Amino acid sequence: MARLARWLDIFFQVVTLALLVSLTVVVLLGVGFRYSGRSLIWYDEVASMLLAWITFAGAGLATLRNAHLGFSGLLFGLPRPARTALFVLVELLFVLTFLVIGWAGWAILEIFAGETLISVRFVTRSFVQSILPIGAGLIVLSRLLTLPQRWRDVQEGQDPETQEIREEIARAEQELQGIRLETPR
Repeated sequence: MARLARWLDIFFQVVTLALLVSLTVVVLLGVGFRYSGRSLIWYDEVASMLLAWITFAGAGLATLRNAHLGFSGLLFGLPRPARTALFVLVELLFVLTFLVIGWAGWAILEIFAGETLISVRFVTRSFVQSILPIGAGLIVLSRLLTLPQRWRDVQEGQDPETQEIREEIARAEQELQGIRLETPR
């Protein structure tokens, strides 16, 4: 399971980075051509598509790294039975929400079958909208891959954010100590 999570993390990084670079190139081309008086007709449509894909790829990466905004202070401030119940409820709602998004995304693919983008006729709307079921599925997979560790943290009452803050403070103190030792007096 850890190996799959590691490969999925690399996949999300590569895809997100490639999409970000692509969007940057498209935006720079769009600005350059607009400034020259020869606006690109496909710029807005392609940039919007890339932004949607970046959103889902980044959300998958954040899910896999458990890096979304949350209320861990509230969760870990509760007694264990309430913490466990809230954790289970949140996990069920999360997975159910993305399963619905995936199902709706799949239904949309059938609706757009055969249609193409307006300015880029060789790109089908089904291809563009496929990010919904694919992204939702990968986000659910990411959530399930991290479930065992997050379950252990909740059962042990160990807030990962608090632990991360402690580790960063310790690292900063070590760096500061190293600087003090190197600085002549």
